[in-house]
Amino acid sequence: MAILVFVDGVLRTPKSAPIPDGMALYRSLKEKHRVLLLCDDKEKTDHWLRQHRINNVDDLVESKSVPALGDDPHFRLVMWVKSQGPVEYVITSDPQLTLRLLEVGMTTLVFLQPTYIKEDFRPDSRQGVRPWTDIVQELEKQQDTYSEDPRI
Repeated sequence: MAILVFVDGVLRTPKSAPIPDGMALYRSLKEKHRVLLLCDDKEKTDHWLRQHRINNVDDLVESKSVPALGDDPHFRLVMWVKSQGPVEYVITSDPQLTLRLLEVGMTTLVFLQPTYIKEDFRPDSRQGVRPWTDIVQELEKQQDTYSEDPRI
């Protein structure tokens, strides 16, 4: 059985910086499991991994190696790897991919780190980036308003 980890969003940011929490998660999983890393460009990702002292990789699978990627290449990549052998679970930072994987019955771990999350996935992406504390305060305000509503 294997654990699938997407490099982008879990191990590295959109600006190619390492995500410390994701790196720690990968290293802890790697001790006792077979961990396959999923990426878009195998050569560049392999170079990036070596730069950040990740040398003993079980396998690095790029989306280009999958036939007929279609509209959702990451979903198709996961399904293709699953067709090659058993998959224990998938770790991704993409909520839309998570939803699709859950619909087909795959266990999925969503890795969302507020400092490094891709802006498209943030709840405030339509209005521009807001500090995470503002988002938390807004949610608390809405919950307080809801709890004080006399109609409920």
